Amino acid sequence: MTLLPYPITKILLPYDGSQSARNALELAAQLSIAGKEAVKGLTLLQIIGGSYLARHIHNVDLRVTRMDKDKDWQRIRKRYVEGEVLPLLEEGKKILQSLGVQAPIEVRIVEGKVSDEIIRLAQEEAFSTIIMGRRGLSPLQAMLLGSVTRSVLSLAQGVTVYVAAQEATPRAGCPISPMLLPLDGSESSLAAVRQAAALAQAFRPMAPSLTLFHVIDIALMGMKIHEGPNALVEEGEKILAVARGILQEAGLEGCWEEKLVSGQPAQAIVQQAEEGGYPLILMGSRGLSGLAKLLIGSVTNSVVHTVFRAAVAVVYD
Repeated sequence: MTLLPYPITKILLPYDGSQSARNALELAAQLSIAGKEAVKGLTLLQIIGGSYLARHIHNVDLRVTRMDKDKDWQRIRKRYVEGEVLPLLEEGKKILQSLGVQAPIEVRIVEGKVSDEIIRLAQEEAFSTIIMGRRGLSPLQAMLLGSVTRSVLSLAQGVTVYVAAQEATPRAGCPISPMLLPLDGSESSLAAVRQAAALAQAFRPMAPSLTLFHVIDIALMGMKIHEGPNALVEEGEKILAVARGILQEAGLEGCWEEKLVSGQPAQAIVQQAEEGGYPLILMGSRGLSGLAKLLIGSVTNSVVHTVFRAAVAVVYD
């Protein structure tokens, strides 16, 4: 058995106080606790974006060359940060601590375009993981978090982005089990399997389970109607076999099942997740399937913004 390193070492948590963001805090706490000493810290992030500027622009003399040097603007910003932003971040910190997080927690305030700043910090400070809400109107910034989530997913590189469930379902036992692992045979999807194996090892005392899931695209079946489905089924079996080997090497015998189905990939993944009660879908970000010629990035994006009760982790290898 190969003991895999825990894939989560530094967590960046954009936080706006919405229920969606609170769901992200709960997920972050569960993953942090399981990682123990491997998790070096969590950063709660609030970004002062353009919507805040728009609400207060009438209070500032627009003849100034640099608004950040204007005394009225500095006073407004200071009052906003001290009266609203810092209390919100401290609230988030207390929630994490109440959930049992032992790793150091810091709070950070930056200015700029929300999605760009999330990506910049993740890259410059080597965060392994971003955990954020799916959608919901930010009470501080009047900013649709869903659009930020979509933008972060399109810009991320070398990081895993967890998008919390829209409606988290309380469950006994392992909080991320069963895990659904959609596969297309690309390196990106196999990287997701490796991360899932590492998570399963960390949660082993709670008896986690995983499902290897490959969808034969019905569009391809139609294109190859004269050849029959055998070649597509054989290719699917090979894809499952490679993923199976990763789990076997991790010593997870008896912890997974395999499913090979046909359908529209994103729709089939969401249906499996909802009907099977999966709290976590862990999948690759993109990668052209050798057989399907399918850019899984579009599938991933559709799953993230369609599934309701499952969190989605997108691995950018």
